[in-house]
Amino acid sequence: MSKKIKTIIWSGVALVVLIAVTIALVLTAPSQSGEGSSNVSVDTIALIRETYSDVESMHIKNQNDDYTIELVGEELWRIRDTMDLKQITYMYEQTLTYMSTFSAVEVIEEDCADLSRYRLDDPQITFESKYNNGNVYSFRIGLQTADKSYYYLTKEGDNTVYTVTATSVASLLYTRYSYLDTEIIEGFDSDDSSAVPTINYVKITRPDLASPIVLDEAKDGELGETEVQQSYLVMREPQFSLIAETSTESVIYDNFGLTANGIVKANITDEDRKTYGFDNPTARYEMTYDDNTTVVLTLGSGFNASAGFTEGEKVAADKIDTYFLIREDVDQIYTVAASDIGWLKVQAKDLISSSVIFPNIVDLNGFDVQVNGQTYQIAFDPGEDVSDSSDYTATLNGKDADMDAVRSYMQLVMLTSVQDVSTVKPTGVPKLTITYHYRSGQTVVVKVYVAEDTTTTVTLNDQTAFVGRSGFVNKVAKESQNLAAGKTVDTEW
Repeated sequence: MSKKIKTIIWSGVALVVLIAVTIALVLTAPSQSGEGSSNVSVDTIALIRETYSDVESMHIKNQNDDYTIELVGEELWRIRDTMDLKQITYMYEQTLTYMSTFSAVEVIEEDCADLSRYRLDDPQITFESKYNNGNVYSFRIGLQTADKSYYYLTKEGDNTVYTVTATSVASLLYTRYSYLDTEIIEGFDSDDSSAVPTINYVKITRPDLASPIVLDEAKDGELGETEVQQSYLVMREPQFSLIAETSTESVIYDNFGLTANGIVKANITDEDRKTYGFDNPTARYEMTYDDNTTVVLTLGSGFNASAGFTEGEKVAADKIDTYFLIREDVDQIYTVAASDIGWLKVQAKDLISSSVIFPNIVDLNGFDVQVNGQTYQIAFDPGEDVSDSSDYTATLNGKDADMDAVRSYMQLVMLTSVQDVSTVKPTGVPKLTITYHYRSGQTVVVKVYVAEDTTTTVTLNDQTAFVGRSGFVNKVAKESQNLAAGKTVDTEW
């Protein structure tokens, strides 16, 4: 089954603006005569003059849908097969209010003998509203005029042809899904620190990834008692790594407040999942936050919004600007802009911290650096207050050292400048070894290997491997000599 789907996006803001514009246009609409000409008075012709609160039902059939808005409670209207989904309540009132004060612009032809001239024999839209006073209004809407400003309309059972403004029937073009809330994940106030969600777990799965990307909370004491991290999250897969907080914005926090362009289906069937590409998904995203809330997002087929979607059609990657998306606990299919999906193309290298390890000086007894056959042993003396590093002193190979220079040196060696996770198992002897001695008794070892082709590999405790920055070993060797000579340690390179 092949489907051509043209997606019409009706956002909440756009709808409010549309309604306002519509009212303005109706009140000031130019008159029209003939098939597309304009030459009559601005006075409108009342077709319906009722109160929206008296609506019992409103049946709308257009080229994309066929549904009925019904009164289901006290001043509460819904479309029954979507009423259990999250609604945009005000839209019902807007539609009912607007269509209860419906007007034509001009009589084009009385007692028309050939309604097909205006496509009123096979209308694009039919509309019927019933009120609790017993009044029933039925209309057929056919072609647009040449300038697209108006539609031709006739009352059911009456062959008089009218024109109505295009904006006045805009709500009749909605589908039942236009009334559903397009917010996929609720947003939060970023200015209120208490409102910021605590992320517990993230998993990104895509066909192009050899292994999923998995992030979760760092465990207490995992790499030191008070490990200084740029983020409280660490990467678990494809391998362990610290991650940079700035790199997680698009992958995590930009998901909050994620809003769809539109909704194409609710009450999803297995066939729907196949039609829209969820049987072979583009990507899957799982996030747990605030300890007990889990959201799973799945991307289906991608397509170009202006061209529309055809089931089974292969679209060039550079042409895709929109994807179908399912939030697995919500029974509907959204369309979302590719630019709003921060995890669509992210790689592990985009998330990792440039530092393999980032210890807090107050947790260290010291650290050793072995480079080019030389060993530099730094030991800290915390003084009376271990938690206050401002009073720390240090020795280098047993001799007093300038503490400011030591701080700079420590900053340099921590900035191992890794650029990507590595699948290469290093061999041979490391060119640089950094050993951190924690007050807890824990020892963490960073090793840097340089191959003949200058490929640099960095390991953490002989397990996790990264692609390192070429030239790092030489930089550390140079600054180690400067530290030993009592010279300034330059952290820039």
